[in-house]
Amino acid sequence: MSIDSSLCTLQQLANRKDAAWCFNVPIYQRLYVWGDEQIKTLLTDIANAFDRGDTQFFLGGTLLVEKTTDEDRNQGMRRFDLIDGQQRFTTLWMLSTVPVWSQVMEDFSRVVLKEGTIPRLHFSIREQVNDFLASMMPGGKATSSEIIDTQSMREAQQLMASFAQTYKRADGGPVDDEYLKALASFVYHNVSLVLTQVPEGMDLNKLFEVINNRGIQLQHHEILKARLLQDIPAENRFRFAALWNACADMSGFVERNLCLGTQLEAHRLGDLYNKGQLLHAGAVHALLDRKSNFAQTDGYDRLTLQAIVDGSVTDIGAAPAAITEDDGEAPWARSIIGFPLFLLHVLRIWLKEQGQADLPRVLDRQLLALFEAHLLAPADSAQREARAQGFIDLLWRMRVLWDEYVIKWVDQGDDEIHQVCHTSISASEDKRYINRSRDNAAHQGLSLLQSMLYHSQEITTHYWLTPFLYFIHKHAHTVRGGGGEIERYYGFLCHLDNQLLGEVTDASLVVRSRRFMDDPWRTASALQFDAVLTEDHGVRFAHYWFYKLDFVLWYEQQRDHEFWGNFRFTAKNSVEHISPQTPQVIDTNTVSRDWLDRFGNLALVSRSINSEYGNLPYNEKRQRFLNKRAYEKRPDSLKMDLIYSKETWGEVAADAHQAAMLTALQCHYQRVFTID
Repeated sequence: MSIDSSLCTLQQLANRKDAAWCFNVPIYQRLYVWGDEQIKTLLTDIANAFDRGDTQFFLGGTLLVEKTTDEDRNQGMRRFDLIDGQQRFTTLWMLSTVPVWSQVMEDFSRVVLKEGTIPRLHFSIREQVNDFLASMMPGGKATSSEIIDTQSMREAQQLMASFAQTYKRADGGPVDDEYLKALASFVYHNVSLVLTQVPEGMDLNKLFEVINNRGIQLQHHEILKARLLQDIPAENRFRFAALWNACADMSGFVERNLCLGTQLEAHRLGDLYNKGQLLHAGAVHALLDRKSNFAQTDGYDRLTLQAIVDGSVTDIGAAPAAITEDDGEAPWARSIIGFPLFLLHVLRIWLKEQGQADLPRVLDRQLLALFEAHLLAPADSAQREARAQGFIDLLWRMRVLWDEYVIKWVDQGDDEIHQVCHTSISASEDKRYINRSRDNAAHQGLSLLQSMLYHSQEITTHYWLTPFLYFIHKHAHTVRGGGGEIERYYGFLCHLDNQLLGEVTDASLVVRSRRFMDDPWRTASALQFDAVLTEDHGVRFAHYWFYKLDFVLWYEQQRDHEFWGNFRFTAKNSVEHISPQTPQVIDTNTVSRDWLDRFGNLALVSRSINSEYGNLPYNEKRQRFLNKRAYEKRPDSLKMDLIYSKETWGEVAADAHQAAMLTALQCHYQRVFTID
């Protein structure tokens, strides 16, 4: 039995000369389950590659088993079962059906046969799903949005359609239809899949067993750790490896990670925290020095990058890969970003401290390349040692500050919310322990603002984090400081948000965010909100402005409205028309076409809410919103809360609402947030 693999672009796949290739998802495969994060990451990675001028983007492999029948051959078609990689393939197929993208990628979405046009993708024994796929073809009949099996696909398409509002180009250029067409052309001509055909008689269970047991490849940050530890004398490697490992586990809190990885007594770190010394890596090194030198083993003496890559060294630093039940309670908080991205933010701060040029971009897929160019340049052994130790010590400091002042995803019953977690010290006899709490009352404003930025900015970069962390780094002599430190950091972040993201400029975010590291209280020569929000952009309004407005309303007016104190940000990807684009005849609360796409008639909602509201009359939408608000004791949107406080809607009300929103924003932008 032979196995045939080939590298294939979407264009090549759509234009096979032997026959039209169609793909079937077998019944034993899952339905489409990719969510927001996977889709955003994929689209952002592809867009970043396009912006860099890459000529190819590899998307991974797809396993196929041919199932072509005689009837298929008569139709000029070959049919293949997708036995692995169907989530990626389905994502690409749906992308080819989205407006603007479809103008370039339509040939990938469909197959033209003798008896008509069919989708290139098919699901076995799932006719409702197939009806939905067929509805995407030219002249296709719309299907019900209530079908559960198609919900994830519908939501994915809506997210893809809103990509123009969520993606921010590194050069600051517009993400308009022309850009999307060029990006779609890149996807069609330059995104490559490895198509591997396996014989129909092959034992698929054994095949998957081989695939799943082939071993986990080292991640880039593990290779980077090895590179840095090579430059540190063997007698010191244990301490620096311990700090790195504690920082690398972005779940939970760093002091817990360090204790679990080194058997260091928790009260030792509690004492440091209480004395204001936990920030200082030197104090932690001193604690580790007093531990037994069990880590000074021959394994560290043999540590080389080649050995790690070859697999002869499987563990660097002896940090546990997972926490067992015997090790204590599992973490109830997790990071908003992964460790590679955190490393790049710390690298930007290290470069600033060294007086060196900034990174050209923040891109976790290029972690090693960026560190090679900016940290791991050739140098003598003393310089390499100082560089490696200095960076890891800075990494520890930044991770302590991160846990103290940056939001995490925090478990709250069946839900997760964003919080800056409250820290306190408890005493038992003469020992002190660090306690982390879900109580967030003192940090609510800081948590909300960060949550707004998290939801409104590109998830693979978060450029705002670098100047924010750098500001804290320069001002935090301890994490046990005076009562004004939270207010100072909160004030700076308010200023940073206004000036960094509101500035009228063509400069990229990486360049602009570095300017705020040089001059944290700099002000923009011009702000764009008043010009942007008076335009008729409709669904093309950047989602940031809706998120931003809700934060401003909370900041300026939360004490004046019931339930606003309970407000929190959630993921929203759909622009809702308060007065629908196609209103029902019975709806008297409408606006003219001239007012339809103005900011005053719009709100940002989740895709499920957008689907639920549809073209319902204003009164019915209003009642549903108020019912949900009363039940949850918090509004989904403060902008919508103000809108639906009105019993009627029309152009006069929309005009007054828009004017009030611009006034609220103007007031916020005019505030001075500097705290001495």
